[in-house]
Amino acid sequence: MKTSKHIVRLRHSVMALAILGAFAPAFAADPALAEYLKPSSTASVGFGANSGDSAERAIFGQYSGLRDKRGELLLDLEYLSRDDASGTWTSARVLNPTLGTRELGAAYERQGDWKASVGYSELERVYPRDLNTGLVGIGTPTPTVVRIPTPGSGADVELKTSRKASSLGFEKWFGPSLQLETSFKNEEKTGARLWGRGYDCAAYVCGQSTTTAINQAAFVKNALLLLPEPINSSTQQLDARLNYRDEKLLLSLGYYGSLYNNAFGNMTATVPNSFNNGLGAAFPGYPAVTGAIIPGGGMSLQNVLQTPMALPPDNQAHQIFVDGNYAVAPKTKLNFKYAYTYATQRDNFAANGLTDAPAGVTSLNAKVVSTLYQVGLTARPLDKLSVLVNARHEKKDDQTPTAQYNLEPIAVVPATNPVSYTTNGAYWDNNNTSSTRNAAKIEASYRLPADLRATIGADYSSLEREVPNSIAEEKVAGLNALRAKNTDKGYRVELRRSLSDTLNGAVSYSRSKRGGSDWTSLSQLNPATPGISATNLALINLYCGGKACYGQEIPASSVIGLSATNPFILTQTDLERRKWKLATDWNPTERFGVQLVVENGKDKNTSPINEVAGGKGWRDAKIALYSLDAAYVLTENWRLGAYASHADQTQQINHSTGYMASLNNINDAAGLTLSGKATSQIELGATVSYLKDVNHYGIEAASGTAGTLPGPLTVVAPSAANLAQAAVGLPDVSFRQLGVKLFGTYALKKNANLRLDIGHQRVKFDEWQWSNNGVPFIYADNTSVTMKADQVVNYIALNYICKF
Repeated sequence: MKTSKHIVRLRHSVMALAILGAFAPAFAADPALAEYLKPSSTASVGFGANSGDSAERAIFGQYSGLRDKRGELLLDLEYLSRDDASGTWTSARVLNPTLGTRELGAAYERQGDWKASVGYSELERVYPRDLNTGLVGIGTPTPTVVRIPTPGSGADVELKTSRKASSLGFEKWFGPSLQLETSFKNEEKTGARLWGRGYDCAAYVCGQSTTTAINQAAFVKNALLLLPEPINSSTQQLDARLNYRDEKLLLSLGYYGSLYNNAFGNMTATVPNSFNNGLGAAFPGYPAVTGAIIPGGGMSLQNVLQTPMALPPDNQAHQIFVDGNYAVAPKTKLNFKYAYTYATQRDNFAANGLTDAPAGVTSLNAKVVSTLYQVGLTARPLDKLSVLVNARHEKKDDQTPTAQYNLEPIAVVPATNPVSYTTNGAYWDNNNTSSTRNAAKIEASYRLPADLRATIGADYSSLEREVPNSIAEEKVAGLNALRAKNTDKGYRVELRRSLSDTLNGAVSYSRSKRGGSDWTSLSQLNPATPGISATNLALINLYCGGKACYGQEIPASSVIGLSATNPFILTQTDLERRKWKLATDWNPTERFGVQLVVENGKDKNTSPINEVAGGKGWRDAKIALYSLDAAYVLTENWRLGAYASHADQTQQINHSTGYMASLNNINDAAGLTLSGKATSQIELGATVSYLKDVNHYGIEAASGTAGTLPGPLTVVAPSAANLAQAAVGLPDVSFRQLGVKLFGTYALKKNANLRLDIGHQRVKFDEWQWSNNGVPFIYADNTSVTMKADQVVNYIALNYICKF
């Protein structure tokens, strides 16, 4: 809505100040350089107005503080003064004091000696989607759910979060070679944001059965509730750095600390025993059962939804580091870094209202120690040859104690009626995440004849992580195998040339492969299992050496052999990556220039597959990008700029349960800018921008298999249910935005301008996640979340700007 001038000042060294003093008369003739010798201050005052209501301005005003304001007073002040006698600078700024994006600050410094600064800022985010709900106590850790009779009959609620940050800074020079820099920042965050919980009554919690007393037709089995997360937290950050510099060495020794404190330890909602069934009618939730089914009795759907939900716990991290570079020779430089980080999370469970921790455990008592070593070398051994070498080692040591936090009962065999769940079948310890990462790269660039420069490089990285080795310690659910180590190796080449005085071009190509160790099996096949089938025994003997499979390291082909449809986790699977890029820069005249960039890349899953079942899980991803930027100087006073880009990304996923997904995102953007001087007093400008982002959700029914391993498998046609689902498909999710901005500046006098800004923004989107054909998604208490699909905002602002 308005333009503020932010003055950028150089950090003056003793030598720079000497040059400024020696050549001050010559610099004063240049207005841009004279600004540093005799700086000016700027103040502006004005008024702005916006069209529409808060629903129209949902996107336009979510970060600007203008969603709930039709008009606003616009004020800005940037004060800058230099005392020539003492060499001190005084600065102050007041930006947007009437809006939710206000910023205040001041600094006082003596050049080459010391500097002190203070700052304060606010940022308010109003969530663009509105709630209609009966929920009471939004923003508190103890909300009460009230089911409203029909969707839309509750209260309209607007969620927002507010950040308030204050900062202090101090710098001190101890001679020309030594400098101390310190800063402290405190940020308070309050409000509420979209969150929620749901539960589908599991048999080992609600004790589902087919008895008349507990009949699913008379109760709701699952429910989803919108429960906004209450926010009341603070973050403190302290940064201190001691810098040393001489002719060859630049060295920094520093400390960085971060402390996070959350006033809320958990959110516990009060939930009535009335939920929507599939037709939106009110029904009671699935009831709890007696101790005959679950020891001590089960929990009802209502009680599950009333259990405390943990909120982000207090935590802190401290880091000491040293980094710098050293000139080994005039054409050779060495750079290095070492960092040690100590992070902890020791928030007390009971103090946060969280019960049922393992016996004797009062907090997670988490501790993670990280160390980083990095060294690099850049050299030019020959006039035509430059070389870069870099190596990095990072270790994260998770020293958090492990304990059994979760238990999952299983049905008693042989089954009874009603079925009882009195045996623990699965259990989980908290997961340590220790890892070691190594990386290295080498690159050489050589200037060839005919204005050619060739660059070739090689990259290597490895990541080692902890994986389960005993089902007695941890039973991982939902995955089939994990990998202890991944390695990535690749190369890249580039050829760059000045094709003429007006045309430059570069083409590059890169290729890499990811592999790694064998896979740690998470299969629960065990020859000691009572009543195990002959088929499963054959699998165990063939792929697991006749022993329990869990925790064994086996090849990927054996993981597939245990189950033909086993997918591999995306971040650990074998991968081949290829990418090429073309860039040109054409300036046929001094007035006209064009830049063109074309990129194309593909990632492919190269892990083994069962040929009959086909590759399951993520298969590949493709990306293409085309970008064009142009600038044209129409006349001495007028300039024209334009840009356009097209990006296309696709992911192919073959799910293990009967469907294949092709996820495609297409992003198009374009813009045009015209600016210039109509007269010596009038400056005009116009900008038009367009953005279109579309997500396609392609779904096809996948074939299945018949038969069991290790015997032969045969292909089975897709099921009727999957064919019907694929036929229905999913609609696209799209977002379109058009923006038009016009401005004009009129010079009332040498140090005063009048500026007029006029704008138009149009937003249109379709999203089936929250709404389909105008019908919003409805929660189990008839809460709905809506946002106007077509939003049009016009705005105007008039500012008086004065320099003094």
